[in-house]
Amino acid sequence: MAMQTRVLQSFGGMRQDKDDYINSPDTSPDACNMQTPDGCLSVAKGFSRAVPSAVPEGDSLKRLYVYARPDGLKYIVCTDTRLLVYDETNDVWQELFRFGQRIDANQIAFLPIKIGTQDYLLIAYGKGQVLKWNGTDAQATVFGSSENLSADPQNYLEQYFGRLFAAGNPTQPSRLFWSKTPGDARTVEDWRSDDASADVSGGFTDIGTDSDPITGLFALSNQLLIFKRDTLYRLLGDRPSNYRILPVDAAFSRPLYTACVRYADRLYFLTDSGLCFYDGQTVRRPQSYRALHKLLSRCSLDRCEAAAYGDLLTFAVREHETSPYNDLLIEYDLMRETFMVRRGFLAAGLCAARGELYMLTGAGKIVKFDNSTDYDGDPIEAWWETPRIDLGTKQHKKVLGELACTGSGDPMRITVRCDGQRYESTLLFPKHDDTVAESVLRGEGRVFRLRFANMNGGAFTLDTGVTLRFDSEQRPD
Repeated sequence: MAMQTRVLQSFGGMRQDKDDYINSPDTSPDACNMQTPDGCLSVAKGFSRAVPSAVPEGDSLKRLYVYARPDGLKYIVCTDTRLLVYDETNDVWQELFRFGQRIDANQIAFLPIKIGTQDYLLIAYGKGQVLKWNGTDAQATVFGSSENLSADPQNYLEQYFGRLFAAGNPTQPSRLFWSKTPGDARTVEDWRSDDASADVSGGFTDIGTDSDPITGLFALSNQLLIFKRDTLYRLLGDRPSNYRILPVDAAFSRPLYTACVRYADRLYFLTDSGLCFYDGQTVRRPQSYRALHKLLSRCSLDRCEAAAYGDLLTFAVREHETSPYNDLLIEYDLMRETFMVRRGFLAAGLCAARGELYMLTGAGKIVKFDNSTDYDGDPIEAWWETPRIDLGTKQHKKVLGELACTGSGDPMRITVRCDGQRYESTLLFPKHDDTVAESVLRGEGRVFRLRFANMNGGAFTLDTGVTLRFDSEQRPD
């Protein structure tokens, strides 16, 4: 036997769309609570409490919205019966509004907007008149009026070229409404026609030729996207006289409204078949869109929520059918086109504000993802597993000898799996990060896997790839 070395150069993201032997060895078919910035491998950072007091128990948690205002952030939680806001001065949750009937998460839309000279947050919930809140009053009030034709329930809200657009009226599910253009005495609460000009008037139109309901509105810089149950349309133009509504010729699974998120004038959305995005002309899929198809095949997206912060897209989904809330976070790095996942908590709501990601946990706590080393006091369990490795041939038996790497942090557990056996060892990192760390490995076989995991919630970083030393022996004829 001759001693050989093989280097696993770097670490990428999770890939489940190909056989292990085809996928690059820098990818992982199974990883959790890890991150791979710049090709290094480290335990993911955690989160800490953003609000001292949890939401009062009793209601089913539906959505989180972090309202960014000049005077600071306002934390708003929607339950199935109430709209609550956190009162920082008195450390209590204050009721802004009580719904007349129970609502679902996908029925709730938030939109910050200016009415006249005043900043407001609009809240649509599909079963009653749209609400508005100015950020300071003790109660939310109703938006619009019957006189201005803006008092009907709506589900979806967007602002496009200054106008307010709305859809999701339960009695007119395929109708798109828009307000007057703000200016002079006109505001977005007025949806009537205007004698001055048709181009400043409010109005409506039915989308498509059937009663298929509108299921979402999303404004990009030069068009308004209109999702229907089976079709996608786009509205072009900046005033009623030049509005054009065109169908988008693309085949894709309809996404949940809350599973859509904007980034850099694109709309991304997660479906059962993978990640998609609208690029301004049609729906496309990134090259790695099926990277998590095995994981997604056993997940439910019926309560999926999405948020974008930094260069990351985050999707909360339900991995276990019996879980009351989403229990898996999928992170997609837009710059590197890589996926990673997080577990170890329940996510009742997600919202990004001012470049930070906030989450409403299943226990009613609002947390912020930061540089913490735990999940609000709970240890992080993290691991990274390599694909099956044959080191270029399946004809030779490999006798593993040693692993060497550079890194820092708490001890790392290494597990070798080969020929149905498991062998574990512990790697201790030296005090100086320019010193090579080494660990003796056990195990022999023609194919093997490596698993790197933290211990007792510890945090570690592998600065580069790892070097394996092994003996190779050809099978006898």
